[in-house]
Order: sequence, then C-alpha cells, then structure tokens
Amino acid sequence: MEKIIRNSVVNGRIDAPPSKSMTIRALAAASMCQSESVISNYSVCDDALAALDIIKALGSKIRSADEVLKIKGGKPPENKILNCRESAFCLRLFSAIASVYDIEFVLVAEKSLLKRHTGNMEEILCTLGVECKTNNDYPPIKVHGPIKGGNIKLDGSKSSQLLSGLLFSLPLAQKDSTIEVANLKSKPYIDLTLDVLSKSGIEIRNDNYELFRINGGQNYSPAKLEIEGDWSCASNFLVAGAINGEVEIGNLKLDSFQGDKVIVDLLNDVGAEVALFDNSIKVCSNELKQFEFDASDCPDLVPILAVLGCFCEGESVISNISRLAGKESSRAEIIAKELNSLGAKIRLEEDSMRIEKSSLRGGRVNSHCDHRIAMALGVAVLSSSEPVIIENAECVSKSYPDFWEDFEKVKQIK
Repeated sequence: MEKIIRNSVVNGRIDAPPSKSMTIRALAAASMCQSESVISNYSVCDDALAALDIIKALGSKIRSADEVLKIKGGKPPENKILNCRESAFCLRLFSAIASVYDIEFVLVAEKSLLKRHTGNMEEILCTLGVECKTNNDYPPIKVHGPIKGGNIKLDGSKSSQLLSGLLFSLPLAQKDSTIEVANLKSKPYIDLTLDVLSKSGIEIRNDNYELFRINGGQNYSPAKLEIEGDWSCASNFLVAGAINGEVEIGNLKLDSFQGDKVIVDLLNDVGAEVALFDNSIKVCSNELKQFEFDASDCPDLVPILAVLGCFCEGESVISNISRLAGKESSRAEIIAKELNSLGAKIRLEEDSMRIEKSSLRGGRVNSHCDHRIAMALGVAVLSSSEPVIIENAECVSKSYPDFWEDFEKVKQIK
C-alpha cells in the first residue's frame, strides 16, 4: 500500500491504542493459569493476534464478550506448531513458555523474523533442562520440556525478551532458579513483565536488575488486567504536535511502567508546550532546541526522535543505537537514509545518530515494512514542501492498525 501525504498541520484529539507489549504479556500470563483471567482494552494489532493464536494452540480456552477477553489455561495438544508470524517477542517469550510442557513444540516465523538471530536461546534453554534446537540460531525453534530450572547467566545487552520469557516460565519449573544478568538494556520492559507477573500471583526477587531469584513450583492466579495505552505508538502524534500544530492524546498513564513515556520529558526539554491532564497529554508546537538522548532503554523511540531532530535548532544526538540493527529493519540506517532522501541532514557515527535542523522536500520513501519507520515517516512528511509517497505503509498494523485512520483525524491540509 502507498500513502500520499501533503503538507499539513495537526489539530485534534485521539486516544492512544492499547499497548502491544502489555497485551502480549497479559495473554501469556492468562494462558498459564488454570482459572479464568479477564483482559480488557486489549490490542488487536498483528503481534497481539499472533500471541492470541499461540495461546489457543497451547490449549487456552478463550471467550470474548463486552470487549473483554476471558481466558482459562488448558492442557496443550501434542506436537503443535506455534506460529509467531513476524513477532520477535512472541518467538522469544513463547519459546520459554512452551518449554514448561513435556511436549514438543515447533515455533515458526514469517518474513523478516526468519532473518532475526535468536541469540544464545538454544544454549540457555538446554542448560535449564529443555531439549532445544534452532536453525543455526535462527527460526524455526524446536523445544521439548519440561524446564527444570537452575542457575544461568544471561547477556542483556542485545535484548530483554528472552529474560522476560524465562521470568514467565521458571516459576513453574521443578527447581528454584537464579538468572544473573549482565548489561541489561530495556529495563522498563522487564518492569512491565514483573508487574504482570505480580498481578498474576508470581513472586520474583529482583536485585537491581542484575540477579533475579525465582522459586520453582509456583502457580499462576487469575487476574483482571486492563491494558494501558501504548506510549510507543502515541509518541508519533506527540512529536507531530511539537513540530506542526497541536494534538491531545488520551488513554495514557503517566505512572506507567512503559519506558517510552520519557517522550514527555524530552518534549518539555526541547521547548514544546506540554500540558498534562488526568488521562491525556496535549502538545503544541513551538521553537525547538537540540537534544541529546540515550536510547538504551527506549530503542523504539529512535525513528520518531530522528524526525524530531530535523525540526530542532542546532545538532541533536541520539546515542546507543546499535541495538536497532536487530529489529524489523536496520532501523537507524533506514530512517536516516529515507529522511536524507527528502533533504534531512542525518549521519551515523559508530553508536550514535547526529541530526541537524533541515527542510524536507517531496519525493518517495519506503518503510521497508517496518511499522515504526512508517509511522515516523508519516509525521516527518507533514512538513515537507511537496507531497511525499510512503511505500509499504500498511505495515503499521504490526503495532497500530488504526494509525492512518487516526492520522487523518488530526491532519489538516494547509
């Protein structure tokens, strides 16, 4: 799908979509409980629907009524395929969760996920007593539990997703476990995991994100989980308001564990007009100054912050961007390339991105089937001098199916 965007301002109010990250965690927890859990305000993005299909394949019974999901875990069938589609989080999370059972599962992937490295998952799961086999550290992944528990060391510098999976599965192991973690990035995502687990009756001791102590033999309790609005997705419209008009985003919690809520502080720092309400944020454009941002804990913000930098005086710097090479695309390189093709002044230096203020012209850009690139480009080209065509714009469905519909609600052609 191609999307044509003309020079416009933003003006209006929308609600943030439900959090993809929280929805998948809630589905996973509900699937491991033998009593009924209730999930409300859940996401129906591609990755969340993949997770929903996976827990069905794991034996969960699911009822949908009055916009809530009622889920009761069940006994998995034998020899089951778990299709993670293009969700790396589902792949890593459910590889660990499927390892709970004395059944062989094969986790398969599609499209870009087939090219994403699984890290040392095979080694880690085997150490914990699981029969695990990957395709030379790429999908598909074959696992056969039950996971027994034990003491392991984990490198958290590339991804926290396998750690989340182990935090879900090891409470059901026979033995107690410890996970010693070095160089953990994306700590807020571990906070999300621990929060969902706590609400589901699971106890985990966290020693400064360096050591996690997990008692085996625990049981999941039924939970009522209301999914928050997604700060990652909302950040695109908040930045749009900062550079080109005004916008109010509802369904956002300032006390959320989601790390990407840091966008509020950053927009304040660069000079945007930011107003905070009980359940919404309003951002108005203003003269913006350069910024420095460490992306270690919030890599998903990098594409939209690259856009923001194009409209800030001076030179802005985003550091610790190397982890983006393992995402749906080589995210830092792609956003720099596509914005530069429209006249931006962005250069990559080792582990950082430097962005100078620039004027964007019309042309044709490509999302490279990366949902965060597509959304960021949509915001950027609102201020282009001529129309811009975005190729592969439909990929936003991975996290925000209604993005372009909401985009039209707040967009006003000059």
